Amino acid sequence: MNRLPSRPLSLQPLRAFDAVARRLNFRAAAEDLHLTQPAVSRQIRGLEDELGMPLFVRGTRHVEMTQDAQILLRTVEPWLARLDAGVRQIRDRK
Repeated sequence: MNRLPSRPLSLQPLRAFDAVARRLNFRAAAEDLHLTQPAVSRQIRGLEDELGMPLFVRGTRHVEMTQDAQILLRTVEPWLARLDAGVRQIRDRK
């Protein structure tokens, strides 16, 4: 995997990562996100390229998180939860 120049990560691939990590299934994650499975796969592959390492071990009928994915998930989960809570709070003020 080629390491790209340092730049902030986009939100969409992180949401895709979170969904795949929770479901351990690309198709189910795509359904959760209302995307196609290839779109989710592209986002994960792009995130892996961005980080320079694989996040999932893909089998024929299963997906496993790598140790690096577990580290990233511990960071991403609470961050996305806080972001979503803040957005809900703003929307509720209307």
